Amino acid sequence: QGWNITVDLVIGPKGIRQMTSKEAKPTCLAEFKNIKSIKCSSVEEGRAVLQLGLNGTPQSLAIKTASLAEAENMADLIDGYCRLQGDSETSLIIFPRREREKRISLPQIPHLEERQSTLSDSLSVDSEIYAEIPDESSRPRSGVQHYGISREDVTLGRILGEGFFGEVYEGIYTTPKGERINVAVKTCKKDCSPENKDKFLSEAVLMKKLDHPHIVKLIGIAEEEPTWIIMELYPYGELGQYLEQNKPCLPVPTLILYALQISKALAYLEAINCVHRDIAVRNILVASPECVKLGDFGLSRYIEDEEYYKASVTRLPIKWMSPESINFRRFTTASDVWMFAVCMWEILSYGKQPFFWLENKDVIGVLERGDRLPKPDLCPPVLYTLMTRCWDYDPSERPKFKDLVCSLSDIYLMEKELAKEQERNNRHRPPKIMEPSFQEPPPKPSRPKYKPPPQSNLLAPKLQFQVSRALAPVPKSWGGGFWLLYPLVTTSSTHQEEDFLRPSSREEAQKLWEMERLKMRQVLDKQQKQMVEDYQWLRQEEKSLDPTVFMNNNVPPLLPEKETDYTEFTGPPQKPPRLGAQPSIHPAPTANLDRTDDLVYSNVMDLVRAVLQLKNEISLLPPEGYILVVKNVGLSLRKLIGSVDEILPILPAASRTEIEGTQKLLNKDLAELINKMRLAQQNAVTSLSEECKRQMLTASHTLAVDAKNLLDAVDQAKVQANLVKLCLE
Repeated sequence: QGWNITVDLVIGPKGIRQMTSKEAKPTCLAEFKNIKSIKCSSVEEGRAVLQLGLNGTPQSLAIKTASLAEAENMADLIDGYCRLQGDSETSLIIFPRREREKRISLPQIPHLEERQSTLSDSLSVDSEIYAEIPDESSRPRSGVQHYGISREDVTLGRILGEGFFGEVYEGIYTTPKGERINVAVKTCKKDCSPENKDKFLSEAVLMKKLDHPHIVKLIGIAEEEPTWIIMELYPYGELGQYLEQNKPCLPVPTLILYALQISKALAYLEAINCVHRDIAVRNILVASPECVKLGDFGLSRYIEDEEYYKASVTRLPIKWMSPESINFRRFTTASDVWMFAVCMWEILSYGKQPFFWLENKDVIGVLERGDRLPKPDLCPPVLYTLMTRCWDYDPSERPKFKDLVCSLSDIYLMEKELAKEQERNNRHRPPKIMEPSFQEPPPKPSRPKYKPPPQSNLLAPKLQFQVSRALAPVPKSWGGGFWLLYPLVTTSSTHQEEDFLRPSSREEAQKLWEMERLKMRQVLDKQQKQMVEDYQWLRQEEKSLDPTVFMNNNVPPLLPEKETDYTEFTGPPQKPPRLGAQPSIHPAPTANLDRTDDLVYSNVMDLVRAVLQLKNEISLLPPEGYILVVKNVGLSLRKLIGSVDEILPILPAASRTEIEGTQKLLNKDLAELINKMRLAQQNAVTSLSEECKRQMLTASHTLAVDAKNLLDAVDQAKVQANLVKLCLE
C-alpha cells in the first residue's frame, strides 16, 4: 500500500522531484520518459488523487492534492513535459467518463463508410452511441436528416460575413406550407477537408438538440455539396454593432436585461452539461430591442483576426478566456462563467473589446498578477462586484449560472425601479435644479465614512466603486470627465448588495445629490485657482529659460494667452521639484550669453517646445496618438544628450560628474513619462483616465525642468573653462 508523506513537489525539465524541507536537495520521484499514463480522480472532502503509471513497476505513483483542479493542472503540466521530451503528439492523460457524461455527450458524425458499417453491424461501438440519441437509430443516412432541407427551397441573398469555414449569406427559406422565412445560411467551402466538414456539421448536431427562447434556432441543413446550415435571421444583427450604433438610446437597465437573457441561455446549457467556449457580444444576435439570443456554437465568427490567438491549429479568443483555459486549454462551465462576465463587461461598455490596450501574449501575465478589467463608467457597483466574483482565479469559487440568473434578476429589477424613480424626480424637479448655478446646499446628512486604501493598482481597481448614479448623477452641462470615487475597504472581492449606499427615500436621494453637486463645485473652483497659478509658474519658467522669446515682439510666445487645455483634467500638474539645480550659479543661467552656434541651448529649446506641444495636444488626441507626442519628446532629448556628449571632453573634469548625473536623470524622466503614457492608454476608458493624463503631464514638466538644469550645468562649466562669451547689450 505504500506510505503517505507530505512533500513539496518540483515539476520541471529534470522530472518530478520532491523536497521534504527547504534545506534538503530535491529527490527524483519519476522521470518523464518512464511515465506511461496519467489519471485524476476525486476522493472524499473535495480532494483528488493524481496517479502516474510508471514503466517497469506495477504500482503507480499516487499524489494527493487539495482539489481536483490542482490535480488536473499538475496532470496537464506533466503531460506537456512527457509529450515535449518524447516528441509525441499523443496525450498520456486518461479521462474517466462518468455515466452522466456518457448519457448526454454528443456523438461524432461518422464518415460514409462508418455509417454503412454501423447499419450492417449492430454490435459496433458507433451504433451503441447513436442508439442513445432518439430518432436516429432508425435513420439510415445521417443523424441530422430530420432537419434536412432541399437546396431549391432556399434563395440566397447578400453576404453577411466571412465565417471560418465559408461565407454567411442572408436568404429566404420557403416552407412546405409556402411560408417565406428570412434565414441566415452558413456555407462550407467545396474544398473543405472531411475533418473540417465534420466540425462544420457538429454545430448543427448540437443546435438541433437545443430549445431555448434566448438561443438561436436551427431551421435545417442542406447536406448536398456544398453543405449549408440554415438558421433564424435577426434583423438587428450582432449585439456588438447594435450597442455601438444605439448607445444614446440604450439605458443601463436594458443592458442588464441583455445580460440576464444570456445568463438564462447559459444556465440552460449548464443544465445539459454543454460548454459554449466563445461567449462574446459578437456571438449574440439581437432579435428585438428587448430580446437577444446566443449563437455561434464554435463556428462562424464575425470577428477581427487580432481577437483570436492561434495556438497550434486552434484559434482561441484569448482576451475572453479564463486563466486555466489559457494555460491548460481547459474549458468548463466555470470557464464559461468567466467568459460571460467578460461579455457583461462588453455590454456595459457598449461593445468595447476587453483588454484592447494589451496584446494577446500579455493577457495571462496581467491576470496572474490579479488585475481584472476595470469597472465601466455606467456599470452599477453591485453588478461589477458580481463580475469580480466570476473572475475569481479559482474556478470552484465562481458562481453557477443558475445563481447568476437570480442575482441578475434582482439587479435588473432594482435598476429598473431606480430608473423609474429618477425619471419621476426629473419630471417633478424645478428647472433651476438642473442649471449650472449652485446655491447653498441643505445640511449634510450623516453617511458612513470610508478610509481610501492605497491606490497601487491603476489597471483594475477591483475594490473601488463610483458613487451610485441615483445619488450623484452628473448633468451634461458640466462637461465630461469628472468623477468622484469612493473606495471601499474590504477584505474580499466578494460584496453583497447591502455594501453599497442606496437612498431610503426620494428626499434623501435629493439631499445626497445636492451635496455631491456642492462638493463638485468646490473641486472645480479649486482646480480653476490652481490652473491660474500653474500657468503663471509655466510662464515664469519659460522666461527664465529663454528671455528673448518674450522680449521679441516679432516672435509669438510659446504659451497661449489663455490656457484652456487644463479644463480637461481633474487637477493641474504639481510643480516638480528642481532637484538637480544648484542654489546659485554665476553667471545667471541662460542670461547674457552668446548663443551663436550653441547646440545645447537650441536643443533644450526644442525639447521645451516638444513638451509644450504634448501639453497642448494631449487632451485632443486619442489614446493611440499619445505615442507620437511622447516620441517627439524622446527624439528631442536624444539630440540634446548627443550635443552635450560632443562638448563634454573639453569641459573641466570637475563639472563632468554633475553633467553626467543630470543626463542620467533625464533618461529616468523619459522612462517615467513613457510609463505614465502607458497607464493613460490602459485607463483610457476608465474613470482614472484624467488622473493618468495629469500624471503624464507632470512627468513631462519634470523632464523640461531637468533639461534646463542640464543647460545651467553646461553653461557654468563653459564659463569656468572660458569657452563662452558674454553677450554685450
